[in-house]
Amino acid sequence: MELAPVIVFNYNRPDHSQQVWDALSQNELAADTELYLYCDGPKELRSEGVNELTNERIKESNARVKQTQDLAKEYAIEAQKAGKFKAVHVVCSEKNKGLRTSIISGATEVINKYGKVIVLEDDLVTSPYFLNYMNKALDKYESYRGVFSIGSQSYVNPKEFPKDYPYDVYAYPTHMPTGWATWADRWKLVEWDIDKQLAPVLANEPYMRNAFMRGGEDLYYRSLMERLRGLDVWSICFSLAHFKHHAVSITPIVSYIHNIGFDGSGVNSGVKDDPFLNHNYYVDAVKDPRLLDVVYEDSRIVNIVYSSSVLHRRPFFKRIVNRLMCMLTGRTNYILKGEVYKL
Repeated sequence: MELAPVIVFNYNRPDHSQQVWDALSQNELAADTELYLYCDGPKELRSEGVNELTNERIKESNARVKQTQDLAKEYAIEAQKAGKFKAVHVVCSEKNKGLRTSIISGATEVINKYGKVIVLEDDLVTSPYFLNYMNKALDKYESYRGVFSIGSQSYVNPKEFPKDYPYDVYAYPTHMPTGWATWADRWKLVEWDIDKQLAPVLANEPYMRNAFMRGGEDLYYRSLMERLRGLDVWSICFSLAHFKHHAVSITPIVSYIHNIGFDGSGVNSGVKDDPFLNHNYYVDAVKDPRLLDVVYEDSRIVNIVYSSSVLHRRPFFKRIVNRLMCMLTGRTNYILKGEVYKL
């Protein structure tokens, strides 16, 4: 099995980045893996007339950007001397590209060289078995044309999954962007112009919108937010590529990563006091996951995961029932907010 290179995209959180790099180095396959540390650059100060506080914040952020870049260069030298990775490459940008451009250009550069890639951001701490799982899944599903990506985080409490489900992964009808991997031939099929991608496929066809939202009720609205407001989000285009090509993502039941970025330090993540998101489920990730031989959507699992994306709240009485069931059984989605399949 030829191991895939790993990219970690970093910006202005040196402490978070250090934790991500250190955790990755503890992976069993780290010593045979090539690591790329892409570090985005500083932002330009705003023109005269802008609130001075804005420029002060930019200056503070830029100082952390430089600290992150310097730290990455030092880490690369130390990690290679210690044999933590096969090689460590540092790519620092002189100007700020933003997350979207950084990921698209960086992933494309590496995937064109190696044919596949594993991608992390600077707030994703990995299980020691993360590389085992990602490389085994990349190897197994490379010939499965209906699989476009490998995800590493499940968005549902593992206790919610059916007890009789015989695998450690499931097929889900969209890209899971928090710690992922893919192959060059799939990546080349992505159209990065959101207008070209979204308008002809979804704009005026309600049934198409509903079909796209099988992967999550928020998908179409995130598409519109990027299109109308120019948000610095890249993953929706990859999700649209999954949809257009009738493809799925292979996702684990127990996450192989833990997001440490919901503390207000990130540009896009904000603060989230969510018991599930802040729980360290990844410590229970398995070393040798049972992978699907026949890729199919388990309707029960699709409903459970889809429910976690539904934007409206449950009625009050259903929330009471859920709370009681959670206290008695540990289940948090006893009553689904929405479903794709009628069971």
